[in-house]
Amino acid sequence: MISRKTDDTQARDRIIREAIENTLSPARIGNVRVREDVDHMGDPIYRVDIVLAHDDEELDVNKTIRLWEAVINALKDSGHEVRFPIFTFMNPSEARENAA
Repeated sequence: MISRKTDDTQARDRIIREAIENTLSPARIGNVRVREDVDHMGDPIYRVDIVLAHDDEELDVNKTIRLWEAVINALKDSGHEVRFPIFTFMNPSEARENAA
């Protein structure tokens, strides 16, 4: 059985992606994948895989440390469930390797 995302989940994912793109700009984002999970203590989290647009895409460290706040605030402002986001960054080559 194929799992389909609900409209609410799609809206949440779009909000998370927009917060990431706005925060990391001018770096370009190729894909964002969000999964609900729990951490080692059993607390709810979002696992957020961020695939950069190009292998040589550069990120500003000062912007990446603001991602948590940006995503959490965007979720709060939109009325979506707030979970702590755990980010994984990959370039397209790494994403292809992980998909294999």
